[in-house]
Amino acid sequence: MTTKTVKSAALSLLARQPYTAKRLSDKLYQKGYDQQEVEEVIEWCCRERYVDDAAWAARAAELKARKGWDRYKIAAYLRYYGIGRDDIDDALEALEDTEEYDD
Repeated sequence: MTTKTVKSAALSLLARQPYTAKRLSDKLYQKGYDQQEVEEVIEWCCRERYVDDAAWAARAAELKARKGWDRYKIAAYLRYYGIGRDDIDDALEALEDTEEYDD
């Protein structure tokens, strides 16, 4: 398969919903695409800002906080979706700056 085919598959998935880099790569691997091509496409998606783990983490953390989740449960959720430690810390710190989040 070509990188162009993997890009098309990635963009098709991203047109439906936002994905983290990890979840998007998992989806592409499930579809049987080659690891090297998937990695190249994930890097391209991140570079072009089609995939933005920090923004995804901030949105997800805010939504979960509104549902009453505590910071530990939110952090675990974000880790499950492949979000890195720095992005988790930033998302939780942003919550502390809002009035809606009460630890």
